[in-house]
Amino acid sequence: MEMRLFDLAELVGGELVGDPDLLIRDVTALDADEDRAAGCIAFVAAAIPTMLAIMTHVDALIVEKLPRGEVDAKNWIVVKDPYLAYAKIAQVFHPLPVATEPRRDPTARVDPAAKIEEPVDIGAYVVVEASARIGSGSVLMQGVHIGAASRLGRNVVLHPHVTVYSGTRIGDRVRVHAGAVLGSDGFGNAREGDRFVRIPQIGGLVIGDDCEIGANTTIDGGTLAPTRIGKGVRIDNLVMIAHNCVVGDHTALAAQVGLAGSTKVGARCMLGGQVGVAGHLRIADDVIVGAQAGVIGNLNEKGVYWGTPARPKKEVLRGQAEVARIDELRRRVAALEARFADKDESL
Repeated sequence: MEMRLFDLAELVGGELVGDPDLLIRDVTALDADEDRAAGCIAFVAAAIPTMLAIMTHVDALIVEKLPRGEVDAKNWIVVKDPYLAYAKIAQVFHPLPVATEPRRDPTARVDPAAKIEEPVDIGAYVVVEASARIGSGSVLMQGVHIGAASRLGRNVVLHPHVTVYSGTRIGDRVRVHAGAVLGSDGFGNAREGDRFVRIPQIGGLVIGDDCEIGANTTIDGGTLAPTRIGKGVRIDNLVMIAHNCVVGDHTALAAQVGLAGSTKVGARCMLGGQVGVAGHLRIADDVIVGAQAGVIGNLNEKGVYWGTPARPKKEVLRGQAEVARIDELRRRVAALEARFADKDESL
């Protein structure tokens, strides 16, 4: 696939400087070697001096502003946010797989009571149980298991060995990476003396449109009401979301985040890697929680939080500054003690 540079600039609302008819075949890294760079476009991050980018082998560059000097040496698309423009252009050359004609591998097992809205691409050893519904354009790669009465929207992509438990509902244009488990039983148990009594988890799981879920992530179904993942949510690899959680629209959870049961995370939040959130808590909209923080109380106001327990970033930085002064304070106290000890002896 090739596109004119003019059309790519139009796509991202950028200013084109250079040859509008230059054909671009792919995106690539700024430091790609000459063989891989021909016919490609790259973006220049804010931290990289734009003049250095002129030396790249790439034919076209996405930049925030033009360099001084030899702009004729390259072709440019000038935009406010080069990274965002790069993302949109990269999607052109690397779109999500979509089924354009029906295909069913002979090793797949699809229950006659399942409803398939063709075209759907069903790979090797896929299992689709009774009363499941799968929307058109969806792609189920090898080893995917779809439980009974599940609902998949249109253009859903499930990578190898994704497991969708019975009753799970997935919206349109959702992408789930290999090994993820959706709708598994939550960790619900009651005590009876010295033993546990299992609480059936019957609430299910609802995932909104346009989500992406990383490899080996697990999202439990709810106890009575469903666990809910909002629209446009981004969930990284190895994330654990427990039963009855709610994740708001367009929130991002980085790798190894853990949400305990009945946690509610607002919209447009970002939780860094290995953040842990205790159960039955509320996190407001537009909250950022730094990596490895521990959230043990509600975060009721938008802002940036660090540490364990998670506190506003400014408070944490002040505390770290005070800790850095401990050795100095210890020396000053020792010096004062020595001075007063000398005075006592002279008396």
